[in-house]
Amino acid sequence: MPEVSVVIPTYNRASTIGRALDSVLNQSVRDIEVLVVDDGSTDATVATVEAVADQRVTLLRHATNKGAAAARNTGIRAARAPFIAFLDSDDAWLPGKLTAQLAALRAAPAGQDVSCHGVHIHLLDHGVERDQPLEASADWFARLVRDCNLSPGATQMTRREAFDRVGLLDETLPRFEDWDWLLRYTAAGGTICALRPPLAVVWNRRGRLGAQYELSARRFLAKHAALHASLPDATRRAAACDIWLQVAGTYAFEGRRGAALRVVLVAALHRPLHCAWRVPRHLAGRVAARLGLGGAIAQPGSGGH
Repeated sequence: MPEVSVVIPTYNRASTIGRALDSVLNQSVRDIEVLVVDDGSTDATVATVEAVADQRVTLLRHATNKGAAAARNTGIRAARAPFIAFLDSDDAWLPGKLTAQLAALRAAPAGQDVSCHGVHIHLLDHGVERDQPLEASADWFARLVRDCNLSPGATQMTRREAFDRVGLLDETLPRFEDWDWLLRYTAAGGTICALRPPLAVVWNRRGRLGAQYELSARRFLAKHAALHASLPDATRRAAACDIWLQVAGTYAFEGRRGAALRVVLVAALHRPLHCAWRVPRHLAGRVAARLGLGGAIAQPGSGGH
């Protein structure tokens, strides 16, 4: 039985899947299985994976596109190892990632069944790259209620029994599915073993996904309505505002200004003064990006989803 099952969901990523696989297969931990789940690709992704001459790689295929949550769930169901690690097919791990994370989880106290770590992130929409270390938290549930900046698609390693206990990812969510799972995990009392250093490289681009983000935000907030209702008023308002600003930011990068403004007004219902400060700051950041002034850029919302 392998030590780690690596689950790589992919869809039309022929140009990057080789880089992702190389970063996994060259890890110092050799006793692994790599489960590439192709989610109905129409490009050369499948051929690229099939050309990899390493018996540790297994290709699983969906006949049609089902979404990232379904692809990860297919990998989780097929996994044989006691630890399951995720990697998005457009990202890559740095050397020593698996060694460090396995050691941390094996030494972790009971109830700490998940580990995440820092990343080196390329904000492709802004033309900026930077280290993004991951700081530990005394209350992971309170932190995840507000946002998910853990880049779980590239950093999350989980003991298999946590999926047995919490369940699989929610396939009704086109986006935020990993955030939803971590929120359920921490709401049930689970904690996260945080490794501060960047151990993966993430290439972040919002793409033309505004409608997916909006649908996911509505479903996410409806699903967790009872949880949010139990929060202090200020926290509840901040959580709702922040998720709507993520949607608005995605519409803005898509060039759909009307949709972005509509969603900003929804966010402002929860925190009007915050939106009055943050939205102009974001617009100034976009202008700075076009002028090549990278230091002025603020990322609108969390990445990794």
